[in-house]
Amino acid sequence: MSDSLTRFVAELAEITIGATVNPYSVYEPTLDREGGAAIRAANLAAYLGARPHPRLMLVGEAPGYRGCRFSGIAFTSERSLPPGRHSSLHPKGWVEPSATIIGGALVLAGLTDETVMWNACPLHPAGATPLSNRTPTRAELEAGRLWLTRLIELLEPELIVAVGRSAAAALPGAPLIRHPANGGASACRSGIAAIAAQLKAHPQRGAADGGQKETRS
Repeated sequence: MSDSLTRFVAELAEITIGATVNPYSVYEPTLDREGGAAIRAANLAAYLGARPHPRLMLVGEAPGYRGCRFSGIAFTSERSLPPGRHSSLHPKGWVEPSATIIGGALVLAGLTDETVMWNACPLHPAGATPLSNRTPTRAELEAGRLWLTRLIELLEPELIVAVGRSAAAALPGAPLIRHPANGGASACRSGIAAIAAQLKAHPQRGAADGGQKETRS
């Protein structure tokens, strides 16, 4: 599994999707530390490797410049990582409000270590400047579907939930919760709490057979 995830991240670092910015290969000297792209790739690989069989996968729309663009991890602020894992030149590391809201809700739900977060488009759709966001195009979201599908096949999460309508379009039939942006914080927290209750109502995978889990390479 670890080899497969390492290969997944390495291949992700090599791709181009439309006019998006690939955080795992780009180096912007006014924004990035030397080796910043490699730091972000290592952050992602470590994050995925620590969650090989997640109970929950939350899928958002695309990386934002305050979050995944510099942390390398969806819905994750750079400042929430140890300083040695910061990739930007920001003195304290970037903070993304949506990441703070979702991260806090997962902590309250007891799901932090059992959740993998991802984006329908895995690369950053920058707007007019590098420190801006735009909505990914339909073609960019469609290109991202391959990577979403590959990650689902690798991790086999028990439950996949879309965060926002763009993610829902990439996951037909998946449960949908409100994105925390634009006044959606309370609804997002309530959605995560409901998911936690749903998961707690069912035995954790492997519990019925004494905790034995299938191993895959």
